Amino acid sequence: MITIEQKLALFNKLLNQSMNLKYKEELDELEKDIQLKIQISKEKVDKQAQEIEDRATKKAESKYAENISKSKVVMKRDIMSLKEKYFDILINSLKIRLQDFVRSKEYKTYLYKTILKLNNELNNYDKLDLVIHLSQLDFNKYGDYITKEISNKHSISLRTIDIIGGFIAEIPSKSIKFDLSINSVLDDNKTLIMQTLFEALKAGEFND
Repeated sequence: MITIEQKLALFNKLLNQSMNLKYKEELDELEKDIQLKIQISKEKVDKQAQEIEDRATKKAESKYAENISKSKVVMKRDIMSLKEKYFDILINSLKIRLQDFVRSKEYKTYLYKTILKLNNELNNYDKLDLVIHLSQLDFNKYGDYITKEISNKHSISLRTIDIIGGFIAEIPSKSIKFDLSINSVLDDNKTLIMQTLFEALKAGEFND
């Protein structure tokens, strides 16, 4: 026959087993919960770290692209500045050569052909008061010659102007001007001169 004490001991044993099992289950559950939270926290931290890294990378790439873009702008500006410098040197060189030309013997032939162009234009008009603007050098050297060669049905007056050579003919009464100066020829061909110069510079780059 089982005594009261034996029954109590058996009950305590069963109770302890039950409690241990319960605690174990709770501990397991707690451990799983903690592991899950750790995993979630880790993923969250990893995600935040990746976002920070991505932002830093994008910022660095953007800064790099910005610096490259700025460098290209500076480079283009420097190249254009250099081209303009070469262009100015070339134009000044041409002006010097043209100033030498207007002092040469060949210039009078050029002047005569220019007068023929003007006379051709003036054929469309009856007697006019005509003003001829020319350089001081041409005024002194060719003033009488120009007046004589221009169609004699017009009244001619000469005035000096700061040009290299050639002349500008003006009909004040009709607000008409014929620019037959060497300066005009130079201005009209600046685009071609610039294009030729830049192509020469570009060819020089490939040959270096």
